Amino acid sequence: MKTLEQMNNVERAYLLAGLFPEELPGILTDIRQRVAYLQKHEDDIRKEWDNGLITVGFWCDLAKRVLQVIEKYESKLLESRRLFADQLFDGYNALFAIDCIAKYADKGNGSSRFQLAVKMLFEYRP
Repeated sequence: MKTLEQMNNVERAYLLAGLFPEELPGILTDIRQRVAYLQKHEDDIRKEWDNGLITVGFWCDLAKRVLQVIEKYESKLLESRRLFADQLFDGYNALFAIDCIAKYADKGNGSSRFQLAVKMLFEYRP
């Protein structure tokens, strides 16, 4: 069995989806809302963007790619934690998906156990 430090993002998402399957609909809804906000306010976000590592264009592209995955697989993402993890948390898509899931948990969504699991799996780095 791998330790937390040895797990990649797909494995972490797979574990989270297995532990908290009831949270998946809320997570997907929240991602959709974040993408919609980003698309609607892209010009304003561009003016205030201060991330030196990622451009606004790249971030918007990631958001669009993640939304395309959600629209392509719809309910299958809720039925298969493997598909959920593989499609949303692999490669660059993971950057946007992890940001969304961390913000979702930080806003108080889900149980306290879920919020702690998100912090442990995606935010804590020794």
